[in-house]
Amino acid sequence: MSDPVQTGLNQSRWPRRIGRLIDSACLVALIVVFVTVIYGFWLRAIWAHGYYLAVAVAVLGAFVILIGMAQQAIAARDVATWRDMAEWQIRAARAAAGERRAADPDADEIEPHSAAYYEVLIGTLVSHAEQDEKGAVRER
Repeated sequence: MSDPVQTGLNQSRWPRRIGRLIDSACLVALIVVFVTVIYGFWLRAIWAHGYYLAVAVAVLGAFVILIGMAQQAIAARDVATWRDMAEWQIRAARAAAGERRAADPDADEIEPHSAAYYEVLIGTLVSHAEQDEKGAVRER
């Protein structure tokens, strides 16, 4: 697993404040487009004495798009949280596998990029999960 600090995946070219400003400007522009379309449909509905259903659909569509954007932002935060948790688990498993190798110096040295290394890593993750599950069952 690559370290995000080394790869720059946790960095942006924009400072956080400017990023929020850009997000806010895009949201305002999107709302202006929504209002313009709804206003246009409203004028058409008044002029043609109809098309009120188009106004209702435009308003409903605007709300649906805004709710969808909010869900995407929440999902992006959840993904970042899950990624951080997975990286933490892998670091812990690597440390446990390293301790296991240090405790048994007669064991063969495993290359960090070999299939055997990842088998040991996954085995360590599974054993930690089983220990956590047994601890949770005992607490109940």
